[in-house]
Amino acid sequence: MPNGDEHPIAYASRTLSPAEKKYSQIEKEALSVIYGVKKFHQYLWGRSFNLITDHRPLVTLFGEHKHFPMMAAARIQRWAIILSAYDYHIMYRKAEDHGNADGLSRIPLPEITDVGTEAISANINTLLTNHLQEAPLNAAQIARMTRTDQELSKVFRYVMEGWPIEVSDDLKVFYAKRDELSVEQGCLLWGTRVIVPFKFRKSVLQEIHSGHPGIVKMKALTRKYVWWPKIDTDIERVCKECQICQQEQRMPSHVPLHPWEFPDL
Repeated sequence: MPNGDEHPIAYASRTLSPAEKKYSQIEKEALSVIYGVKKFHQYLWGRSFNLITDHRPLVTLFGEHKHFPMMAAARIQRWAIILSAYDYHIMYRKAEDHGNADGLSRIPLPEITDVGTEAISANINTLLTNHLQEAPLNAAQIARMTRTDQELSKVFRYVMEGWPIEVSDDLKVFYAKRDELSVEQGCLLWGTRVIVPFKFRKSVLQEIHSGHPGIVKMKALTRKYVWWPKIDTDIERVCKECQICQQEQRMPSHVPLHPWEFPDL
């Protein structure tokens, strides 16, 4: 209103599909923003408007002048592209200050399905299953060990339920990447890279190092698929402890012998 008061024009709500129920907390919060923008597209398109959220990380992700994290989950990246078509200003407001939500919008609706979202999730699951079925490790093993890993079990819970304001020192490296973490098939992902539990890290490095590619190529290969804290240090240690790699590194390349030609006088 002109005097600054806020009055609701319309309400909208829906239930989460089975695929959406598995989203991390930040993805669920972002989904509500995208749903609202799409629902009221006819009112918002071509107009400047404010997006008010009670989830502060969304201000960092979807802020107009914020640098979007390169390792953010692909789903978040797609939503950011959708929002980029609108003229909006996103703001944070504490949950207790949101007093304009009515009870009717909280009544559960009949179950609905988002065919597009479920299809994308099904494609991702199929891709992961086909890619990992012949691998030494599969998604089920990683997911099961993630639940029992002392460190990753906490990270998993925070990704799904929300991060606290402060975390212990061993989790600060994950806290710094909290906006880029997601969960797929029970596995933690940083961007598109699987976060490997501690028990499997040695076997993963041994598998990648089986062809003795060297430190540089080994790092480049791991950056496509897996990650964990201090992974570069672990790769360097594996290469330095490998006798074959050390022998190849120390042996000078053989230069073919040939006689020198005398210059014509």
